[in-house]
Amino acid sequence: MRRCSFHIAAMAVFVASSMLIGCGGKAKDEGPPADTKLEQANTAGTQALSADLPAVAVRQYKLALARAYERDDAAAIGDVGSNLALAQMRTGDSKAALATVRETRTELDRRHADVPPELILVQAAASYRNGDTAGAESAATEVLGRAPTGSDVARRAWFISGMVAAERGDGAALSKAIAALPPVAKQSALDGDRPELIGRAALLDGRAAEAQAAFEQAAAERRESLDYRGMARALALAGDAAFKAGRTGDAAAFYLRAGHSTLLQGDKPAARTLLKRAEDLARASGDSRTAGEAARLRQSS
Repeated sequence: MRRCSFHIAAMAVFVASSMLIGCGGKAKDEGPPADTKLEQANTAGTQALSADLPAVAVRQYKLALARAYERDDAAAIGDVGSNLALAQMRTGDSKAALATVRETRTELDRRHADVPPELILVQAAASYRNGDTAGAESAATEVLGRAPTGSDVARRAWFISGMVAAERGDGAALSKAIAALPPVAKQSALDGDRPELIGRAALLDGRAAEAQAAFEQAAAERRESLDYRGMARALALAGDAAFKAGRTGDAAAFYLRAGHSTLLQGDKPAARTLLKRAEDLARASGDSRTAGEAARLRQSS
């Protein structure tokens, strides 16, 4: 999601002409000097996010954003603002992410600067996570009007549109989103989007067994791309599908796996909900071991 136009431009190294005097050389103009403070903070934030340290990333991006404001650099404000909002989403604080998006958009409008599609995409994701499906759909539509067709940003906007359609029970809109997401040839965090939407469509149509298989595929692909939040969501959806298919024991196991991962990710309220569901279904199916493990994990949260 991260735009890097200003980052690349700022990487030019300033070479003083005095370094070339005496060598018979001539100073080469390599562009303006980099703002080291901005670059270092932004790079540190990106490295922290890659290392799954979103709280550290938030602190570094805030430093970088303050420097961007000090520079009154619209491009940097848009880029770093997108990065900060994404990091806040990764910490689970979607409300803070939405506040960052709104503040950044206001600052860009004040400077008559373009709003990066990546920033609007975070707005769509944060709105969805906050339960504002109308806001999520509106922002996703805006992204699709700005981002290049087939780009990763556009693909993720279609995914969010598909999730909104699934929640509304709009099969036609969900099918449209699936059609816009052909299988990708590279391993990335986007790989699980299409099978997840296919699973949601199958669930809407009452094809629970097909839905479960699609959600299991989505979970596996998200695991491979290190998207553990998305993996846990797909596991919980597989639990929903198994329950609708009448496989109570399988459903309990899926909820247990989703709850355990979610707990280790630090989202205790969501984890407790999943683990309680696992415990109840396991007891109903006579699986005392799964029920006991779910109870133990829930009590430790």
